[in-house]
Amino acid sequence: MMKKLQAPSLAALLLLVTVAASSTSLLPVANSSAATIVSCMPSQMRVIHGASQGTAGTTYIPLIFTNAGRTCAIWGVPSVQPTLATRRHVGPPARNEAIGEMPARHVLAKGQSVSVAFGVVETGNYTPSSCVARGAAGVVVALGTFVRPTYVHLSILVCTKRASTTTRLIAPGRAG
Repeated sequence: MMKKLQAPSLAALLLLVTVAASSTSLLPVANSSAATIVSCMPSQMRVIHGASQGTAGTTYIPLIFTNAGRTCAIWGVPSVQPTLATRRHVGPPARNEAIGEMPARHVLAKGQSVSVAFGVVETGNYTPSSCVARGAAGVVVALGTFVRPTYVHLSILVCTKRASTTTRLIAPGRAG
């Protein structure tokens, strides 16, 4: 026969579980204590794009986030909005392909980078009436509290009536 837990015993068990969970780091951090690593600040992050790589119907362009300051942590999915040179939006923002995925925390020393594979679907994959293609002179990229909206010059062709660009979780390195 199973004995029922008393209210004080249950409270003690919950306290023990809470303390154990808070003392265990769920995110790997190389050679550093998670408590001493601060979040990256917009003033220390630089954004550029790398060389594009094409696959069947989609071109992937790495958007690279480089730390120009002290060691810090960054994570998440960048928002990316195609724009004209005047920063006026062209079509919808990039569609997030990482919905439901858990972001990894990346610790960056000065000069280290993370990146995202920004996808640009060929506008010819859609009917002209469902796409209405237009050239964009660049993209405005932001990443939570880590990167303020930043313009990156990048000539691409996008749909104006549907999302034809994609974004995902940042990854280590500069390749996206």
